[in-house]
Amino acid sequence: MDPHPQKKGIEVKDLTVGTGEEATKDSVVAVNVREFLRRGDEVSPSPLCGTRHIIDLGRRECIAGLRYGIPGMRVGGTREITISPHLAYGEAGIPGRIPANALLRCRVDLLEIRQYNALLPQDWLPGKVLMISRGRGKCAPQLGWNFSVHENGTALLSFGQSTPDNQHKHTLWRQIPIVLEGAKSTELIEAAIDLPQQMPEDCVDWNSGFIDMQDGGKVIKDTRNGALCMVVQVIESGRTVLMLGVHEESSRFRESTLLKTVEQLTVPHLTSDPAST
Repeated sequence: MDPHPQKKGIEVKDLTVGTGEEATKDSVVAVNVREFLRRGDEVSPSPLCGTRHIIDLGRRECIAGLRYGIPGMRVGGTREITISPHLAYGEAGIPGRIPANALLRCRVDLLEIRQYNALLPQDWLPGKVLMISRGRGKCAPQLGWNFSVHENGTALLSFGQSTPDNQHKHTLWRQIPIVLEGAKSTELIEAAIDLPQQMPEDCVDWNSGFIDMQDGGKVIKDTRNGALCMVVQVIESGRTVLMLGVHEESSRFRESTLLKTVEQLTVPHLTSDPAST
């Protein structure tokens, strides 16, 4: 009898059998996960952590196919897990990244088993990451967007859209991979770090006490004048280098190379979103 029976909708194949501790259905695991579509295209990794993930298998922190397919692996092992759509991203998929009803093939390396699921410095990609977030406006149907770019040029645009579903509304989340030249991404990160020197009147330090978060953090304001703010953050190996609220309607910010470049990269995807029409 198979000591690790698999759920229907999953096929597993051990490419390398590890020799370390065995993962159970309640383990917290550090894994490298590379995801491929049926035709062989690899799904873009995160600009923050690359292919590394920390997953609590006892909680719904990832797709069901990984939760069911990883137990039984040993540290040091590599497993290929083929996952049917209903245990992956289903009928919704991730628009712009994973098609609807996509069969997923995952190559998983079990790196270690941990006691807690907190990210450690080694879980982040080496190098700096810039994240710029714009919250929801008062009248816009869009729920805001987040643009993340690693200094290696890997970038991801994420945004949500409220769409009617019969008598209710639901949120459609989209993720658009974007690739930049490494030099361009480095320029953006350096420009973000330089914002407090270039436009101090328009920048609000996150720990200044002047940041007001409303609507679950979807709306950020400067308490001194009520100005809407975009959030600009630079992270290196999990450590915050910079975190600011920047006045969204500031003429200096609107004309900055940083914001103009980010908008050139993001606006075509936001305006072409079918859910916004």
